[in-house]
Amino acid sequence: MGDLTTPQQTTFCSKLHPGASIIIWTANVEVSYISTGTNQTVINTCKCGIYGLDSPLQRAFGSVVLPSPDPLACFSNISFTVTQQPWIALIKRGNCSHAEKIRAAQEEGASAVVIYNVDGTGNETSTMSHPGTGSTVAIMIGNVLGTEIANLIKSGTEVYMDIKVAGPHGPVSPLWIYIMSFTFFAITVIILSYFIVIVFKRLYRNQQLRIQQRELKKVAEKAIAKLQVRTLRRTDPVLSEDYSCAVCIDSFKRGDVVTNLPCRHVFHKTCIEPWLLEHHTCPMCKYDILKGEVSFSTDVSDVKYFYLMISAAIQVSDPIYEDLDTRKKEHVYENPTFEQEQQCSDHQGINCQTHQM
Repeated sequence: MGDLTTPQQTTFCSKLHPGASIIIWTANVEVSYISTGTNQTVINTCKCGIYGLDSPLQRAFGSVVLPSPDPLACFSNISFTVTQQPWIALIKRGNCSHAEKIRAAQEEGASAVVIYNVDGTGNETSTMSHPGTGSTVAIMIGNVLGTEIANLIKSGTEVYMDIKVAGPHGPVSPLWIYIMSFTFFAITVIILSYFIVIVFKRLYRNQQLRIQQRELKKVAEKAIAKLQVRTLRRTDPVLSEDYSCAVCIDSFKRGDVVTNLPCRHVFHKTCIEPWLLEHHTCPMCKYDILKGEVSFSTDVSDVKYFYLMISAAIQVSDPIYEDLDTRKKEHVYENPTFEQEQQCSDHQGINCQTHQM
């Protein structure tokens, strides 16, 4: 039988079960036997094993024994042909759990159990969990090395194995785990704090806007109550000029109850009051009816801020606190009829008629 092929590189696959440590403890595996060709002792050493997650980190030494008749040691009638003590069981991976394999060898008196990987995996090893196996040392080695040892034993060669703790091996250092955990926690706290502040600021702003809206509505109601209201008669100038309400687009009729705004525009009372409660401005010239309400207890800047927000929502483009005389001089009416009316009002011509009272 030829010499063992010492694995040049062992691949460690970190397939950890939930809650397991990320630290993998590697094992130095020394295999010795007497070569039948040269009658000399052959010793091969490699750092090619990994301890099981539930295995004690201890040294183990002894002759290597295969299970019979099943190399996987999953049957109930498994036996080991032991010629000397101590001895180490060499079992192939597959068909049943690692714990079952280790307990089968443990019941026969094995001092350690070596499980080699399945065919086609080369020198690859993986972490294995085997709870309930007590103080039995258990490691895994690659398929190539395990198969060669098994073939030596099947050919009648006595093989000995010495397992020693090599050291920890892990994809990530524990210090980095602590650093990353702390960083993740800190970032999470910062993000949550930011969103909490944003939510509370938004809630506070909405509460203030609701309060301002209620107060502004009260002021609007007082301003509306002060507006001039009249019933149209047959000789009323509004009827003679055939004007219509800009809110409902209906023509004024005799007996209609109308409201005069300070800007001299006339509307149906039932049309303009709901409009003014919501918009506070004349539908024709955007004159602000709250301009003269100086008894409002809320800060003027707050009212202006709230009103600007409402105005933006309804796409009102004109300022709300400009002087009325300036508005008269600079405003251009959208309706040509009212533009002519305003010119007549300003010049006080004899032949001009207006609908103001």
